[in-house]
Amino acid sequence: MSRAQLIPDLDLVARCQAIIGGYTATRVQIVADRPGDPRGAGVRRWPGAVACRCPMFGENMFNRGFGFSDATLDAAGEAIAWYEEWKVPAAFEVAPGPPGEALMALLAGHGYRQTGFHTAFAGWSDLPDAPGAGVEVRRVESSEDLAAFSDVYHAGWDITGFRVPMAPWLAAPGWRLYLGLCGGEPAGAAILYLDGGDAYLADGAVDPRFRGRGVHRALLDRRCADAVEAGAQVVFSGADYLNGSCRNMIRKGLGILYTKAIWTRRLPGA
Repeated sequence: MSRAQLIPDLDLVARCQAIIGGYTATRVQIVADRPGDPRGAGVRRWPGAVACRCPMFGENMFNRGFGFSDATLDAAGEAIAWYEEWKVPAAFEVAPGPPGEALMALLAGHGYRQTGFHTAFAGWSDLPDAPGAGVEVRRVESSEDLAAFSDVYHAGWDITGFRVPMAPWLAAPGWRLYLGLCGGEPAGAAILYLDGGDAYLADGAVDPRFRGRGVHRALLDRRCADAVEAGAQVVFSGADYLNGSCRNMIRKGLGILYTKAIWTRRLPGA
């Protein structure tokens, strides 16, 4: 018997914002926990909202507020001031559904403007698989696999100026790392984040040499299967609208939950 279609509602919107913010906050907290916090990283939380700050990354998800709306206007003001302390080009994600007119007016009054959109997805975790020939996925549990994961992660995201220290990721609460292989060669990397009864399909990336061969879809399939085993009924994810990841999620059966507006305050001269 087929499961009923997952219909968007305000509860799903709130859960999606919460799990994306929670995952990002964990990443920033790993940076902040380094001795002396040399990067000035930090996380601030309010009921239903979280703000992450990591100045070294500039205009990035690590300097972003999640879950804010008209209901958290005072908290948004505190987050804006907190970003001002370090003069970072911060951003806020404004999701449709919860009232947000006053929030957007507050952001505009502090020099923020809408600079883009980002698509959020949601679906049942037990969606059908589509195995690809010569493609396999395994969970990262050894230092050897972590090194391969790091290599394809950096290649897939085109990170060339520095290397992200990933050893703490293996022990991060709720995180599971996956390595995709194509013809036995490391080809893709992805993360599954589990929080309560929900799961977030995070950071799926494929080395450009192996794109178009089913690696990204295989990483989606394996993470959804493991989410089912972990007891998560709903999976969430995100992608730029109509990019390759977006199309693969739709093929998998994930539906567009909402398209959120990104409000950014760029520094003078940017």
